Amino acid sequence: MYVLGIESSCDETAVAVIERGKRNAVLSEAIKSQIELHAPFGGIVPEIAARTHYEAIELLCQEALCRSGVSLDDIGLLAVTQGPGLVGSLLVGLSFAKGLALARGLPLAAVDHVAAHVEASFISHGGIAYPLLALVVSGGHTTLFHQEAKFSGRVVAKTRDDAAGEVMDKVAKHFGLGYPGGPLLDELYARGDPRRFRFTRPRMSDGGEDFSFSGYKAALLRLARERNIQPQGRDFHDLLASFLESLVEYLAGKTLEAADFLGVRSLIVSGGVSRNSLLRRRFAEACGARGLPLYLPEPRYCTDNAAMIAWLGYERYTAFPGERYDDLGLNAYSRAAFRESKRHR
Repeated sequence: MYVLGIESSCDETAVAVIERGKRNAVLSEAIKSQIELHAPFGGIVPEIAARTHYEAIELLCQEALCRSGVSLDDIGLLAVTQGPGLVGSLLVGLSFAKGLALARGLPLAAVDHVAAHVEASFISHGGIAYPLLALVVSGGHTTLFHQEAKFSGRVVAKTRDDAAGEVMDKVAKHFGLGYPGGPLLDELYARGDPRRFRFTRPRMSDGGEDFSFSGYKAALLRLARERNIQPQGRDFHDLLASFLESLVEYLAGKTLEAADFLGVRSLIVSGGVSRNSLLRRRFAEACGARGLPLYLPEPRYCTDNAAMIAWLGYERYTAFPGERYDDLGLNAYSRAAFRESKRHR
């Protein structure tokens, strides 16, 4: 079956064509990034994002189909992001997908964006064993999921304030480094001493297992102010390297603690921040020491993409054939729809 996937949850418009059944492969993907449009503001401007999706989506669909060698007549399923994300951006993709479904009489599978990030590892890796733990870490999400089986999962922990990638963006913006912040901090890490400055690991006052990242940002800005640390120079690079080191140690530490307690057979780390070279290295070292299989998506499937939407859409369509796939009343949702678990300790 050929599946057309559509992603427009934030600031990337993406359309992909995949084949499932024989080759199980991504045939093509066309993506329009909006980084240059939002960079002057140091973050995403929702109105600009939605308008740009509207301007790009039809041409990207044509481009993806042309690259794949597949015509619209060959498509057997449409998959589209329903949420979470920016509602204006999501509605552009949903409306386009609904129009195609109506005009072509095609089934339409609505996909959760965060669940698709977990699924991204399955594109390149077969045989990922359940039960598994999945960390989705990006500019908009930092969430830890426990899955006993596909489509049977719960939230173990989530961020109570900023997401990890969001904190990186804000730090980079404060120092005038540019946008997005994650790749910039990754590049600067090698220039500093990551052990020079210490950051206290957050603890929830209620004893909960959730993440919190805003304290890291506040501590970094306080150190920079108290020591008059300005961009460039040894102190600056040491501060940023220490900040990134602490952030990654926090993510890896909490995730591996949960993995040990839950006794999972696999660990997935996905989302835009999972492209960070330090994070990938730390998780690989920690999982290797435990003998725990680690699965990371290919870098091109870490950030927002339509291939993961199409992949999960097909999985849902085949797993739940009794569901409605002709519901054109689907609406976007801005917040994650996963159920949360009780404390795992």
